Order: sequence, then C-alpha cells, then structure tokens
Amino acid sequence: MHRLLIILMLVVGGLSLFAEDNTAEQITFGLISAPEYNLDMRMSLSLKRVYVTAEFVVQPDSSKSNDYYSFFISKDAKIEQAYINSKRAYPLLTTNLVPEHFDPVLSVPALLDSSSLVLCYSFDNTTLMKEPASIKVTYWIPLPEWHPTDDGKSVIGFMADEYWFPRNIEYDSTVNIELQSTESYKLEIDTPCSFSDDEGIRMHKGCFRDGIGKSAFLKIIKG
Repeated sequence: MHRLLIILMLVVGGLSLFAEDNTAEQITFGLISAPEYNLDMRMSLSLKRVYVTAEFVVQPDSSKSNDYYSFFISKDAKIEQAYINSKRAYPLLTTNLVPEHFDPVLSVPALLDSSSLVLCYSFDNTTLMKEPASIKVTYWIPLPEWHPTDDGKSVIGFMADEYWFPRNIEYDSTVNIELQSTESYKLEIDTPCSFSDDEGIRMHKGCFRDGIGKSAFLKIIKG
C-alpha cells in the first residue's frame, strides 16, 4: 500500500503541518491545467532573484471529482503566496506520489522520481474546481549566472522544460510574458520581443506555445 505524505506549507507564518494517510489508493489527484498563462516577471539584481506572478484560469470538469488538484514547478521556485478567485489559498507540498494517484494516470511519471528537479503542489477540492477558478501564484526563482556572448554582451536563460513556471502538462497552452527591467536589457523568446521604455523602465512583452515535447528558451540579454 502506498503511503501519501502531504505537507501543508503556511508560507507567511513559516509553519508546517505534516499528515499521513494510509489509504492513499482511495485518494485521487487531478492536474491544474489552463489554456493560457500570464507571467509577470521582474528581476532583483541585488537579491539575485527573478520574481514571478503567474495567473491563469482553470475550468471545472463536471465528470471528475478528485480529492486534490495539482501543479508541478521547479524545486528552485519559492512560493510566497497563492490566491484562488482573489481569496488566499495554501498549496500543499505533496510527496510519495505514484502516477496512479492521478486521474487520468500521470503521463509524465519522471516528475515523481526521487531525483526529479520539480515539486508537486496541490489544492484540496474544497477550494478548487467547484467553479471556474482564477488562480494567482507569486514566487521567486534564483537568477542564473550571466554568461558572456560572442558580441560582448551577457545572457541568462530559462528553458520551459525546467518547470520555472506551473506548466500545463496535459495539452498545449499559450504563455504570455511581461518582464520589467531597466533599459539595459532585452528579452528574446526564439526572436527579439517587443518593448517600451518609460523613464528608465523597460517593459518587455513576448509569448510562446508550450506543451510536453516543447521547450521554449527565454533569454534575457544585458548590454
């Protein structure tokens, strides 16, 4: 019998609640999937972080009634807050899962390996999937090391398959990016993205299609 360990992370209070369930085969998980994701990003060079606000809307599936609904994100992502329909929500850090916990069975079992570089977070079904859910998750990820380019500039990058945002792993989706920086930076997603400048602040906009088997490369270029 598989054992399910769910850790409730109360981010602001710094508290953790540990619970074990010995009837894991009776607990089902669904995936949180949206056709479109909006990612608002800003860099903190002093803290060496990229702050991200991810917003997306999930439609309920009346044919399913799972106990929890989950998303996967990089271990490096430090979740600060989450909201569902503008109300504060607390994602559960969920471990000791197997693909059969999910309905349908998880199509990417490698995400659950002990060596996986991603984590699974879940919301219980009392806070999600009863009605269309507008979800907002704020978090930060470490700023990667800058690498020099042949033309004397510096670049950092994020690959979509590194799960630096809560990816849709059920079907293809559109990911919209807005990045705030100074005028010294440019954003590229395969090709240069549009931007506008205002009093030293540069707002970049770009988008890409994402899905399993795809991995868009987001580049931030300095210089």
